[in-house]
Amino acid sequence: MTGKTIAGATVSVASTPTEIAGSPGLVTTTAGADGSYAATVPLGFGANTITAAASKGSATGYAQVSISSDAVPGTVVLDTADPAGDDAGPGTYAYPTASDFQAGAFDLTRFQVINAGATTYLRATLADLTPTFGSPLGAQLLDVYVRDPAKGPDATTAAYPSRNYAIAADSAWSRFIEVQGFADPVFTDASGTSLGPVSVTASQVSKTITMAVPTAALGTPTSGWVFTLALHGQDGFTTDKARAFAATAQPYAFGVCRGGVSSPICALDPNGVPKLIDTIPPAGVSQSAELDPTAGPVTLHGFPVP
Repeated sequence: MTGKTIAGATVSVASTPTEIAGSPGLVTTTAGADGSYAATVPLGFGANTITAAASKGSATGYAQVSISSDAVPGTVVLDTADPAGDDAGPGTYAYPTASDFQAGAFDLTRFQVINAGATTYLRATLADLTPTFGSPLGAQLLDVYVRDPAKGPDATTAAYPSRNYAIAADSAWSRFIEVQGFADPVFTDASGTSLGPVSVTASQVSKTITMAVPTAALGTPTSGWVFTLALHGQDGFTTDKARAFAATAQPYAFGVCRGGVSSPICALDPNGVPKLIDTIPPAGVSQSAELDPTAGPVTLHGFPVP
């Protein structure tokens, strides 16, 4: 970090990880004759707050900035990108019209799995992660279905039948994680048994939702594992915690079809369409085709670890 202050001032530069737990860094230096200073401080993985505090005599001042570091704390097991702007389910869905919902809030752009030994990080990046309803993870409902070929039993059902989709047999899951802004994370096996706590951080700086999962409970992701993502809108007033649909977008309901769209999907019962705005399908699988409820039961295929 570089900057300028009063000549000869004492400058303390601190770095504080705000996304993933880590040790803060602190470096103290003295500004030169022209007031310039420079300091090198360590960064934690994800979002960090950098603060420079200057003092000389009774005068003090500070500057602060937030930055994000992608220097991962372990081994990247899976890192896959998703096209921006595909946050319309089968291609027809529309966001709720209330100003609470920001463009890109349900648009997955990247997913990473990072093995850091005792902890495995699952990290989803969105196009926008503006705090909603007072929470940095207030608009989103993110489900992650994990397939470990060596573990069972497996399931091909969604978290709730009313989500209106299933998981493909080649992605059948033995671990399930669900995170949102107004309830504790869910981490279970396929029978619904809790597997313990998961730490979740949502960062507006890096636009990421990071889940820190104990590796002992999850297992060690390796080749052959499959991760299936389902991103939708959170609604604490519904039984399945997922925001409902109407034929066209309402202030607090998604629309099955947006204005100007003509599709057989538009004639479907809003209560029967898949509650799923974005996912990351494997190579060769079209999201719009996979999520099209007029082509038969919607079945998600997950992204495999190479």
